Amino acid sequence: MRPEPENVQSLFITRYRHEHRVILLFRIGSPSAAQSFLSHWSSNVNGGQAPKGSYADTSGGSLAPVYHFAFNWEGTSLLLKARNSQTMGLDPDAVGTDLETFFTQEDNAPYAPSTVDDLSLNGLNKPENWWAADTDQSAFHIAMLCYFDDAAQKTEQLAAIRTAAADSGLTEWQFSSFQDKALSGKIPHKGILHFGFRDGISKVDIDWNDIGEAGKVNFREVLLGYSNETYPTNPVNPGPWNDFVRDGTYLNLAWLYQDVAAFNRFLKDNRAAAETQNGAADPEEWLAAKLMGRWRNGSALATHPNESPDQADLSNDFGYADDGDGETTPLHSHIRVCNPRDQALSAANQSRFAAGPPRLVRRGFSYGPPLEGTEDDGQDRGLIGVFACARINEQFYTVLRWIQRTEFSDHFDTIRRGNRRQDMMFGLRDKPRAETTSYIPSENGVAPLKLPLSDFIRYKGLAVFFAPSLKTLTYLAGQ
Repeated sequence: MRPEPENVQSLFITRYRHEHRVILLFRIGSPSAAQSFLSHWSSNVNGGQAPKGSYADTSGGSLAPVYHFAFNWEGTSLLLKARNSQTMGLDPDAVGTDLETFFTQEDNAPYAPSTVDDLSLNGLNKPENWWAADTDQSAFHIAMLCYFDDAAQKTEQLAAIRTAAADSGLTEWQFSSFQDKALSGKIPHKGILHFGFRDGISKVDIDWNDIGEAGKVNFREVLLGYSNETYPTNPVNPGPWNDFVRDGTYLNLAWLYQDVAAFNRFLKDNRAAAETQNGAADPEEWLAAKLMGRWRNGSALATHPNESPDQADLSNDFGYADDGDGETTPLHSHIRVCNPRDQALSAANQSRFAAGPPRLVRRGFSYGPPLEGTEDDGQDRGLIGVFACARINEQFYTVLRWIQRTEFSDHFDTIRRGNRRQDMMFGLRDKPRAETTSYIPSENGVAPLKLPLSDFIRYKGLAVFFAPSLKTLTYLAGQ
């Protein structure tokens, strides 16, 4: 059986051209009233590979608002019970392992102690410091992802959505640090994020035909309902739950603060050390590229090892198999940790990921004002990350673990404390027994750069949702 792209929410297939993005989070009061809200607003949910307003759409014209929906387990359960779904074999109280327990079980929620410990979320990264005061994270029943062409459209549509939500008994979770009182931001100018790097380069092209197309990712990395031996997604067996989740995906939401001043200070403070290795490149730009794995314009170190090309090279046709020691792209650079590509995994991980390292469909946006210089201005800025996958623990959480401890490949054993090191950009340095220095080797015999790393990011929220297919969204909306 193959998926139906027209039944998949388009957000997880393609990207939109809309500049402004908002994520609204609601608590359900009355499930039947919530269904009325969903029935109205879900009419603007796109499916397919080239929806209106996407980069794949060539029809042009003005951009109408676009919406997408996802639900946490409690929200899903409330809406199912409102449909008397038990009579259809969909009993939320007896779901067992038909759906992934990292979605359905409170003990495996992102804010559960076991998950917090597993993901090394300590200090300011702990759940008590997430979201806003008095937020009940279990009551993020509905996530409504909104895409607007301009600020005026955003203002008008948000007012209409909020009025309709209140009339439907929905309570919105609001966040005062955002002007819109919701997770909101926009596509940054020329795609440049706060740390100065171009975003949106590594794209997941989906193999819809299940024929192993070169350079493409099997659709089972993203979509539920097609379990096989290589991609054992729940539910494993045919039945009502399999039909319910088919063509849906798990949406993992991450609110990340970026400490731009700390990152800029790191580059400035270590400029002199970088001058021993940087060649023709500016020392700070060279050091930034080594931490990321790409130059700021998006060109990969793997293909441009010495300096950034004048014209950005956005090709993703490269690997790391011929760079086993990380002399070109350091082993702990951000893009290499998050996607090791053809780098050999350890035996245990090779067994888990026989088809290659876990992949995520990345969406999201930047928020907050830009900052230059090394002095923080006290304003909130960072990323709202949206990551889609078919297995929460085996894909999303695995990547988060690898960021905090690089033990997934035997290559790390070639350097001192290599399997206790971290992603040089996104690692949290208060992880117990972590090696919190860089390891940037040289091709010219100079000693590797071992620089003390700081926390450049901080978690301000994690949440897990189910983004259903269009057919299942219609069912949940009571239609």
